[in-house]
Amino acid sequence: MKLYNFKCPNCGATLTTDVKNHHARCEYCGNEFHISDETETSAGLDNQEDGKKTPTVLPERTSEEVSTAGGSVRQKKSGSRDFLIVALFLIIGLAVNFFFDKEPPRDIVPKTDLHRFFTELHPDMTPQNVEALAQKHKLHFFRIDKAINSDTANINYYKIAKTMDITLGKQDVNAETVEIEFDIAKNNAFRLAVYSDPEHIVSHALLFKYGTYYSLSAEETQAKDKAGYYYYNNSLRSTSGEQKTYPPYLKCADAVEALKMIYTYKK
Repeated sequence: MKLYNFKCPNCGATLTTDVKNHHARCEYCGNEFHISDETETSAGLDNQEDGKKTPTVLPERTSEEVSTAGGSVRQKKSGSRDFLIVALFLIIGLAVNFFFDKEPPRDIVPKTDLHRFFTELHPDMTPQNVEALAQKHKLHFFRIDKAINSDTANINYYKIAKTMDITLGKQDVNAETVEIEFDIAKNNAFRLAVYSDPEHIVSHALLFKYGTYYSLSAEETQAKDKAGYYYYNNSLRSTSGEQKTYPPYLKCADAVEALKMIYTYKK
């Protein structure tokens, strides 16, 4: 059996041990070494049996070093995985925020069938158009011929509401309604339509072509200048002694704006 004297390259201890299969183990630090037959150790320690130089001792990686190296690789893989997971959640969050987390627009009007009915009116409508539109929105209407500033009937008048009892004044008289006037003398030409809500009794939304509605007045020849949607509010009138006068009518871009003014207007 061959015995070798050499120093442990890991802890520096002097060892005397035999070599099996070109491997040796330090009894102090437990490090294992590979013994090379091709080169001799630079320390020049003798083989105790035959006086030969000890072969070069090449340290092997300890289990701790192997574990550390493996842990470093796993740590890098784990770090990459965590980064990808965070990036994925960030992308998903941005997508959800873009598509679903937006505050929806406030749908102030139209919110009822009567609102929708009013927004679809236009100055070229006929009585037949009005009746068809009321049926489309499942509304009820009452029609009469009445006189305005005349001894004879000169207005074809419609009152539209959610129930027939409301139009006839038998139930919930203060419910919202739309009143429409056609000029009998001018082959039932459209004059005006007024939306009223009892919760805002001093204000109305108005689609005006010509005729007279309180202080708003225009002949048929002036229709181009006066026609359009209006917001009417009786509280806008100037009180006695005020220097400025405030007409109770505000011109609006469309029916929706006129309806919104009823619910949001502040003097």
